[in-house]
Amino acid sequence: MSEISPFDLQLRKVDVIKQLDKSLDEAKRIYDACSKEGVKLLLYGSVGIYSNVKENKIAVELLRLYRRNGIQDINFIVKPESRDKFKEVIYSLDYTPYIHLERTLGQIAGMFFKEEITVKVYYSDEMKFSHIIPINWNSEFTFDRQDLLLSKLQMHFPTNKDLSDIIALMLFDIPEDKVLDLTSRDWGLWKDVTSNLQKSRELVSKLITDEIRERDELMPVISKLVKLHGRIMNSPKQKSWEPMPEDAKYWRDF
Repeated sequence: MSEISPFDLQLRKVDVIKQLDKSLDEAKRIYDACSKEGVKLLLYGSVGIYSNVKENKIAVELLRLYRRNGIQDINFIVKPESRDKFKEVIYSLDYTPYIHLERTLGQIAGMFFKEEITVKVYYSDEMKFSHIIPINWNSEFTFDRQDLLLSKLQMHFPTNKDLSDIIALMLFDIPEDKVLDLTSRDWGLWKDVTSNLQKSRELVSKLITDEIRERDELMPVISKLVKLHGRIMNSPKQKSWEPMPEDAKYWRDF
């Protein structure tokens, strides 16, 4: 579902921040309408991250740098028991469903269009992406920052956009307890998280070398990436932490 988009944004140059602001306003409208009907949902993805980092100029510039052709969609996770009510609300806001997806995956995922806005939804109690991650449902409106960070760290095939999101989030003080706990239990998640921390450090070095960002501005991020990587590597592992064979597939397709 993550590769489907009705709009060929790659062919257009857009004001990314203006688009993010517009999408964030629309996401809030959807969230408020759903909340009035008792529908529990949380925003994540580009718009969710932007909502959490937009007060930091460096973070915003990182989001802009790797989204020069715009953003594709607004992403929500909706509690499965709220699926039907969510659909009623989104239809009442003049959204049209992608019928083929609705027929084939309507119990699991949905995609809804209105003008140039696309809303993508997973109906799940957990993040079920490259790895399965529990969600803090006590958060309001968006994933909390630790869950936003995990949503990027858990990726098996991250792009520079995803790595820049990790860097942007690491400009903030984020609790690490959940990351440490989950990576101590799941070898596959540990493997992708530690790999993505290393890739993020490499991207930071490239940003500095290419003079896109000043070293002093990114020094706190470098330090946090190194420290988090070290804490994960040194944390005691649970019995469930079992390395798999080199050629084994340890991640999920989604």
